[in-house]
Amino acid sequence: MYHVELRQFPHNHSRFNLTEPELRALTLPWAREQVVEVGERKWSPQQAKLTILEGPQIPVEQLSMGRGWRTAQRDGEDVTERLLDEARRVVAAEAHAGGAAGPSGLADPLALGVQLASLLGDDPARLLAAWRDAVAARPELSPSESLALAEREIVRPGNHG
Repeated sequence: MYHVELRQFPHNHSRFNLTEPELRALTLPWAREQVVEVGERKWSPQQAKLTILEGPQIPVEQLSMGRGWRTAQRDGEDVTERLLDEARRVVAAEAHAGGAAGPSGLADPLALGVQLASLLGDDPARLLAAWRDAVAARPELSPSESLALAEREIVRPGNHG
């Protein structure tokens, strides 16, 4: 599990129990020096400090009253530089390969599909199927709303697909 803290005086924000895909959704834009939106704030890599700790999952009851970050620091290891270096290598490889854009400047569907699948967790095929079902059942929802509905559906007790 990963735990992150963003700091830009006078603000700080922590997120806990992130998976690798959830963390990549933060580190790749950060490595591209793009502004990221986390915790209802926008954070600039040029101004904010990002800290990434790797450690055990922190139970919800240990996150109350501001104790989460101290717990993460005590039980985790700072892997910020290693993971940002990895993200920078991915970004450099994308730039070298022309990124996800083809010669016409339009997005390459295969590259976009691979990138999207990497964000869909440990069982992307199952989540994608549930997402399709959610869209079919509730076409009025936005893509993010239907994805959230699909995620809730696959984690419901007794729904092991």
